Formats: sequence, C-alpha cells, structure tokens
Amino acid sequence: MSKIITNQFAEDLGYTYGGCIRDLVRFTAREAARVSKAKLPLFDFLNPGPYDMFKALWSALLQATAIRTTLDNCPEYRENEKLVKKTLFQMNYHGEEVMADKIFKRLSDEQINRYEDAKQKLIAKAIKPDTVKSELADLFLEILHGAGSDRINDKTRAAVLKQITLSSETFRRLIDVSKKNPSQTKAVAQ
Repeated sequence: MSKIITNQFAEDLGYTYGGCIRDLVRFTAREAARVSKAKLPLFDFLNPGPYDMFKALWSALLQATAIRTTLDNCPEYRENEKLVKKTLFQMNYHGEEVMADKIFKRLSDEQINRYEDAKQKLIAKAIKPDTVKSELADLFLEILHGAGSDRINDKTRAAVLKQITLSSETFRRLIDVSKKNPSQTKAVAQ
C-alpha cells in the first residue's frame, strides 16, 4: 500500500464523496431526470414525492460511479478490499446524513427500500473488476423504468452515460486533489 492511500485516506475520501454527491444531486438531478426520461410531475413542488425518489436513485448511481472511478484510478483499492469498504461506508453514511432533510426523511418506507435495493445493485455492479460506465447507465435506466421499457433507447443511454462521465470526472479530480493534499481532504467536504 502506498504511503498516501491509507485507511485514513479511504475514510476521508468517502466523507468527501458524500459531500460531493450531495452537491451533484442538488445541481444535476433535474437535468439527469430530463435525459433519463424519468416520469415526474410537471410541477414537483405540488407533489415532491416522485422527484425526491428520483434524487435518491440518482444519489445511488453517483455512489456507484464514485467507487468505480476510485477503483479505476487507485490500484491500491483493487488490491485491498478494506479500502473499498471504508470509502463506501463513509460515503454512504455522510451522503445520507447531509441529504436526510432534503430527500431521505421525505421518503416512505417502501421508497427507502427501493433506494436501498437500487444502491446495492448499482454498487455491486460498480465493484466488479471489468465494469464500465455504460453498464452502470444501463442498470440505472433498468431500475428507473423497468427492464424492456420503451423509454430506454440508445439516445437515453448515451445521455445518461454523459451524466455519469461528467460525474466520474468530478470524482477523479477529487481523488487527484486528495492524493496531493491528504490532510485536507476531509476539511473540504464539511
């Protein structure tokens, strides 16, 4: 293991990812909903439930994207499962904590279960060695619309893949910054 990629680095990176995911959900969810053809009410302030559910699913996809990006950019993570678990735990804990009031406390038990199931599937796919971003996009659309939905086509896949790629680039830059300044990683997320 390198002197930079330590257990503390993994925890701090997960914490940083949690804050980043909160911000990405806040600033990209509306566009992500549009390009993924999510069925949302025209005026979501009258019925926020479907939009809150979409934001929860989007955060699950972003968590999977973050861990896939980490595995692709930090060979130490591929060699040490403990680092993956530490980053996942902190990312999940901090991400859900900072989004609780805006998203998770508003969801019903059924919606929370759907989110947890989606998150498990997406992260399980992300940690497989040869997973590519397009597979995450396909799985997300399948979770969102159901397998074989007519809302899923090449254009929709490409648009969601673009959103994943942009998010992945953000996570990659966070990794680079964290490697250069490991002692400041957690402070940035607060």
